[in-house]
Amino acid sequence: MRMSGNPRVPSTARRPPPSPIRSASSIIPLPTANDVSETPEIRSPDGQGSRQMAAGYLGFTSFSAVYEETQISLSRLQGSHTTPSESEGWSQETSAPDEFALSARTREACLFVLQNVPEPARGRVCLRGSPCEAWYYYFLDRVLESFYEVFGHYFGARRSTKSLEELATILCRNTTLPFSDDDDIQPDQWLAQFSGPSTRWEVLGLIFGFWDFSVNSVTLRKTPNQDEYGRPSQTTKQCVDFCLELCNEFSPANSMLLFLTYKRLVMQTVLHGDMSRKSWLFLGEVIALLTFLGYHILPGRPPLMSQSYNTTPLPLDISNSTLWGVKELTLAQTTADTGSDKHTRRYSITFMRARAALAMLREEIMHLALSTKRHTTVEELLEIKARESHTIEGFPAFMKYNDSDLDDQRQEVSILYWRLLMRLEHLLNVFFIERLLLKHGHTQSQLLSVSFDMITYTLPFWTHQGVLLPLRGDCEWLIMAFGVPAGGILCQELLKPTIHNDPRITRSSLIQKLSLLVGFLDWIKPTAPNGDLCGKCKTIIKHVLDQALNAPAPGYESAPGAVLDWDFATQVDFDFDLLDTFGWARSEPALSQQTNA
Repeated sequence: MRMSGNPRVPSTARRPPPSPIRSASSIIPLPTANDVSETPEIRSPDGQGSRQMAAGYLGFTSFSAVYEETQISLSRLQGSHTTPSESEGWSQETSAPDEFALSARTREACLFVLQNVPEPARGRVCLRGSPCEAWYYYFLDRVLESFYEVFGHYFGARRSTKSLEELATILCRNTTLPFSDDDDIQPDQWLAQFSGPSTRWEVLGLIFGFWDFSVNSVTLRKTPNQDEYGRPSQTTKQCVDFCLELCNEFSPANSMLLFLTYKRLVMQTVLHGDMSRKSWLFLGEVIALLTFLGYHILPGRPPLMSQSYNTTPLPLDISNSTLWGVKELTLAQTTADTGSDKHTRRYSITFMRARAALAMLREEIMHLALSTKRHTTVEELLEIKARESHTIEGFPAFMKYNDSDLDDQRQEVSILYWRLLMRLEHLLNVFFIERLLLKHGHTQSQLLSVSFDMITYTLPFWTHQGVLLPLRGDCEWLIMAFGVPAGGILCQELLKPTIHNDPRITRSSLIQKLSLLVGFLDWIKPTAPNGDLCGKCKTIIKHVLDQALNAPAPGYESAPGAVLDWDFATQVDFDFDLLDTFGWARSEPALSQQTNA
């Protein structure tokens, strides 16, 4: 389980946020709260600022790429090649609060770590002379030296709690700052982002993690229970654990946090063995963070668990009450083993089984989209599209959504929710298939129609709040999962019309749908889950609408026989990157338990 060496990140996969560049040799004042929100961008060789997609960037499976490419399209249409401002970009929100009011738990963790930092003379000796992972020791040695140069006066034999609290606040504020791993950054600039006055909890945790593995390792703060040579002490392990807790509280996900998470795994295996439960939990955390950051592969990542390794069958299509009766359970099993209940009674589990069937099809689609070992053929895509249609047609009639359902006063809100959700999940699968077919030369006509439908069936969660008000808590993920991806395609069509045969889709209808989508996004509070992403998507769609409404109508007839074109030479390619909009780890909605049994 232990590994060594430098985990290299593919350069084209790295899209870190902008960060302050500070010279390692210059004297820089300690960062203030105002400094955090006004950090300059790192400039790439082409003069444009370095930007990052939202954390968890998923290559072909990420909705955010659509809107980044929409911004590029707008820049071309407006005759500008500058990137949008950082406030409209996709980097994570990393602004520190004006004041750091540390909670009691946070204060306790900070003081424990800082009380156990050795005095400078001892700390320098403890880190040097490792027989392995020499590269890490090389840069950590420089980081430690700069740390002691700036903050060494805090670590005398007698340490003031007040002064350590002051240092804790500095480190917490530093940890909120983003930093870059771009290849074009000079080594000194890269180190300066997390050393000296910019020292962060990630790096301090790494230093603790390496202190006890050094050849010259000695107990940092001598205790009666001194651990044997070569084995990390429980105190040091606790310091690493606390540093990770502090990082999770203040730091955006980054390569240093991944490194620290891995180092904690190594320490756990040394202390408690490779087969301990915590070792496996920590290994899972390392893998999850690595795939979340997208460091393991260039174009994207698959879900964390594949059905290829899952032998657990779907639950029986029976009511909850049936589970309490032996005779009823035996009778129900004879019908449920073959699929949905033949009597078409509406059980909550029936909808879950159906959704699971669509999810398994979606995983197959993701495999075709993300696989790096084989070439996907048109025949494969058409075959899975046919299975998708066959699957949805096989669902019981009571699961199928009708446009009149919203006006039916007798309709149960939970049943209405599931019907809408199943329609959207089906459309999303077809959406992905059409995107892949488009890459193989098929027309965009079907994709446009599917996207139009996705927005149509997402908007009722906002336009019909009186009926669907109990589902208010699901609106954020529903609009991000279905409305936003479809909106990207409608934006593309509005910017550069294509030939299609769907009479519903006109310039007017596109503007109406996107305007309603903007209203829905605006309704989501900035403090709500996904509120920041909703705000950024809203900004981009509004720019597209401004471009469409303030410029001549492109390609659509504004009057009989009058057709105008963009005179736009470059094809807009969204490279849609959308397959992950199904949340594999998302909990089921609460209303799923309220369906009649």
